[in-house]
Amino acid sequence: MDKEKQTQIEVKVNFLSIDRSTGSPIVVLKEKDSDLNRILLIWIGESEAAAIQMHLEKMELPRPMTHDLLKIMIETLGAKVTSICVRAVEESTFYAHVTLEVNGNEIEIDCRPSDAIALALRCEAPIYVAEKVLTEQGFSEQELNKDKRHDPKDVLENLDDDTLKQYTV
Repeated sequence: MDKEKQTQIEVKVNFLSIDRSTGSPIVVLKEKDSDLNRILLIWIGESEAAAIQMHLEKMELPRPMTHDLLKIMIETLGAKVTSICVRAVEESTFYAHVTLEVNGNEIEIDCRPSDAIALALRCEAPIYVAEKVLTEQGFSEQELNKDKRHDPKDVLENLDDDTLKQYTV
C-alpha cells in the first residue's frame, strides 16, 4: 500500500446502524468542521460495533474489553495513540492505520478501520479519512437528498428505523 502522505480530513462517528438488507452493522463517519457535510459508510463486524457503541454510551464493564486492554497496554508502554486514518479502499475493503507516538517517534500500524475507530474513541484521538477515500467512497448530505443512485450509499434509505433509533449517537 502506498504510504505517501495524503490529505486527511477529520471525521467523527456520527452514528451506528444496521443494514437491513444484510444485517451488518455500519459505522457512519461524518466530516467535521466543513460545509460539505460528507459522510462515509463502513460495514463492520458485530463485536467491533458493540465495542464502539459501548464506549459511545459510556458503558462501564467490570473487566476491560479488547480495545480497552489495547489502550491500557499502549499507555503502560509509554506510547500514545495520536490519530487514526482510514487511508484506502481496495475491492470494497477499507484499510486504516493507527499512528502511535513512541519515544518521540511516530509509527503507523496497519489495522481494520473498526478496530482503529474503537481505539481512537477510547484514546480520545482524532479520526481521519484520506481525502481520496472520502471523495471516491463518501457522499454529501446534499447528494443523498437529490441523487438516488443504486450503490452502497442507498443503504441509508434502507436503514431499519427501530434499529437506527437504538444505535443513534
